[in-house]
Amino acid sequence: MLGELPRELAEDNFWVKLPPPLLSMIVFGLAFCFAGLLGVAGSDGTAVSDAFVKGVPWTVWRAVAGAALVVFALLTAQAVRILQHPDRWGFYPPPARRRRYLLCAAISAVAVAGYRILFPGVVPDLPVQSLQLRTGAVLLCGMLAAIPWLTIVWLAHAECRELWQRDDDPLDEPQAHIRRLERLWQLLIVCVGAFMLGVAAAVASAGAIRGAFVSAHPDRADEFPPSNVLLYGGMFALGLAVIGIPMAVAWRNRAQQLVEHMCPLPASGRPSEEWLQERHRIEHLLHLDISILRNPLTILSVIAPLIVSALAAFLPQVAG
Repeated sequence: MLGELPRELAEDNFWVKLPPPLLSMIVFGLAFCFAGLLGVAGSDGTAVSDAFVKGVPWTVWRAVAGAALVVFALLTAQAVRILQHPDRWGFYPPPARRRRYLLCAAISAVAVAGYRILFPGVVPDLPVQSLQLRTGAVLLCGMLAAIPWLTIVWLAHAECRELWQRDDDPLDEPQAHIRRLERLWQLLIVCVGAFMLGVAAAVASAGAIRGAFVSAHPDRADEFPPSNVLLYGGMFALGLAVIGIPMAVAWRNRAQQLVEHMCPLPASGRPSEEWLQERHRIEHLLHLDISILRNPLTILSVIAPLIVSALAAFLPQVAG
């Protein structure tokens, strides 16, 4: 029987070089600076605008949007480090493929940005100067942060599809292959977590701007209904499913292939109790004992954006 396998998880010491208090102060300092920048010259000079930009609802949006910008910046930094050291995460993309996928992700982001410029939608009627520029800057930073992560997901997906499909990459040394699959599994978790954080930040910002609108125009709350924020979260949930599930399916197929190689069906066609226990142990180690639809990653990638959007949409209404 196969002995217990060491778990070689990808480690990145970049984030632990700084003392935790200093790291926290840097994060809060960046959030404070971003919130300040989003509020520069916010008043249009009228008394109503002066009172609004000094009020709590607008300050809350600036704080939430500033925190979102910090999240986007940290996610971008981590994605760049993964692309710089992909071998730590179990995938080895050719340089040409890395550049090609990065270009495709950038084109996708530019296309979305172009659509938003051509069809900006309804801008909340708030007494704030250049409101569309401020909200658009937050959205643009979120799309820029998504570019390297989308590239990573595509590269990892391609890696999973090609595992053991080449003649120079046979299914030998099962322990090494299990460790590689574990690193790819960790990468899948990190990717889903990164997209969830980005989505939560974007949806929370949308909910905060709705809260500011309801505060400024309580009699016009129907013009910016909670369903708008819910639809925003639903759109992101669909995007997460489209991006993450194909990679998870490709990884699962390769993991199942490895299990079949390590525990082939006995020639007699009668699996023994020892064979069943060994196969179950390897499937448990590779997370194959949970179906793709019941996997926590799949559930969270779809449910989390909806939960965040529901909270962001209805909390201002409950508070009112």
